[in-house]
Amino acid sequence: MTLRMLIVLCFMVVTMGHAYVYSDYDIDGVEDSKDACPNTPFDLTVDEYGCAEGSKAKGTWTLLTGTITGIDKDADTLTNFLLYVNYRYKSWDFSASTFNDIQNTTTQLPNTLYLTTGYRFKPVENIQMKVSVGTKQSDVQDDYYLSTNVDYALDEDKNLFLYYGYTVAQDSSTQKYDNFHTLSLGVGSALTDYWYSAVSYDYSGATLRNTDDYKVLSWVNTFALTPKYYFVTNYSYGLNTATTDHTISVQFGVKFD
Repeated sequence: MTLRMLIVLCFMVVTMGHAYVYSDYDIDGVEDSKDACPNTPFDLTVDEYGCAEGSKAKGTWTLLTGTITGIDKDADTLTNFLLYVNYRYKSWDFSASTFNDIQNTTTQLPNTLYLTTGYRFKPVENIQMKVSVGTKQSDVQDDYYLSTNVDYALDEDKNLFLYYGYTVAQDSSTQKYDNFHTLSLGVGSALTDYWYSAVSYDYSGATLRNTDDYKVLSWVNTFALTPKYYFVTNYSYGLNTATTDHTISVQFGVKFD
């Protein structure tokens, strides 16, 4: 895995893992990001998944697409197209995401596909966790990863979050890669009913020996346009020479049954 591919992976983890605004569109007491039946009639009693008691949840689809651009004074600008699709059924998430080169004058990066399965649960009242397993597939190499997300609700508007991942990196035909750890630690707040903002410190170990680890500060904002449509902006500032100086992403999302 090249450094630029690692940067994109870490950036996607931060954006996808914490891009939400607290909302309860159908006023059933189940937050929309956890609601498997987001359009339940107001007068029905629902279960823990937001579905009418005795009914069968159909699940919810989420589509997120946009671009990510890395700007560095010592390297060419790199722009990628991102596509993320997630299907949520009760406590399970099944997602696929990919990125493709749009502009890169130095080296053509391989098209890459990430496939992930995750399970969400609440060990205690104010903590929500998600454990995931997945794989990165490309023409150059395949990687496999295990991760966990922990969200701690400080109150109705603010939360602390932690992401930890461990990747088993497979060697390519020409290069050996080291396994590595990924960490994101941050705090977020719903500034309004339609705007969620979060800042985090993001770290990832190097995949090649004798190279520096990846360290950045990130600022993520999610804006709910309607109960179905939203967009996400993300800015990251590199903290060392191993990272891109500035990384900017703008993505548009939609949720539907």
